[in-house]
Amino acid sequence: MSRVLPSERRKGIRRSSFPKSELCTVCRKRAYPMDALIVDKKKYHKSCFCCEHCKNKLSLGNYVSLHGHFYCLPHYKQLLKSKGNADNGIGQHKGDAERLDRDGGVR
Repeated sequence: MSRVLPSERRKGIRRSSFPKSELCTVCRKRAYPMDALIVDKKKYHKSCFCCEHCKNKLSLGNYVSLHGHFYCLPHYKQLLKSKGNADNGIGQHKGDAERLDRDGGVR
């Protein structure tokens, strides 16, 4: 009668051996450097970094952050119109939002 070691029982179970900092904030899967974006000190797959409203993919040049949520420029403008307030706590990207309101687009 052979004894089964705990490591043998767990043989089929794979534990993640990489740090949390390598995980995508949205899907919690590993985000490799060539397929990752870092936004607000968090990592995202390029395909997971999407507008909260329409789910279209965003890039570093075409998004606005509002209260920890990301929006494409058209839906950000729509949100501001519906709230009736252009100074609605843009947070860390306040400068981008101010340029958007002043210029009609982010530089």
